Amino acid sequence: MIPNPTEQAADLDDPSVLGAYATLTKWTKAVATGRIEDVLTLYADDAILVPTLSDEIVFSEDGRRRYFEFFLADSAPTCVVDQEKLRVNVHNGTVAIGGIYTFCFQRETVAETVAARFLFVFEKSGSDWLITGHHSSRCI
Repeated sequence: MIPNPTEQAADLDDPSVLGAYATLTKWTKAVATGRIEDVLTLYADDAILVPTLSDEIVFSEDGRRRYFEFFLADSAPTCVVDQEKLRVNVHNGTVAIGGIYTFCFQRETVAETVAARFLFVFEKSGSDWLITGHHSSRCI
């Protein structure tokens, strides 16, 4: 019998879970500061990004840079994770976190709120947990 690869998903003290959550927290904080370089360092070189406010699928750091320059051009939004679910694959060494987050952009004198679904896939690289896949789509 093959063990369930999500067996550790309930163990929030598991180092892989802590590492993935730490990277997700760094990502939300980096987006909120508008520091594109800090955002980009959280992605693996070959990470796939399917972004919230673009129809382009991005496969490179240059593409991710262009997207985040666009995304953060007017103002750095706050980003709050409203709900999430977790899946750990022990065999493959990946952690997936999916859920809903809300961005709040300050547009001149008006705040614009954008709720979006997300799915991040994290893999350990050396001592860091990096984003290898990121899909985000606006909630309707």
